Amino acid sequence: MASSSSLLNEELLCSICLDVFTDPVTTPCGHNFCRTCLNTCWTNTPTYCCALCKETFSRRPDLKINTTLREVVQHFK
Repeated sequence: MASSSSLLNEELLCSICLDVFTDPVTTPCGHNFCRTCLNTCWTNTPTYCCALCKETFSRRPDLKINTTLREVVQHFK
């Protein structure tokens, strides 16, 4: 059985770069990614969708840093 610490660490990983979040942002569907990772995925694409669940957004979401998640990540670095 995985420890609660390792489970929490998995929750703090970006599913794009597979590293601990850097400047985490939350999509409208509720998934979290590094801001740079998601912006890179959305560069030069005609549609914007979640990199995890593939939900499509009618326009590019205005991504703001999830400050609470960023603080949690800082405690685990």
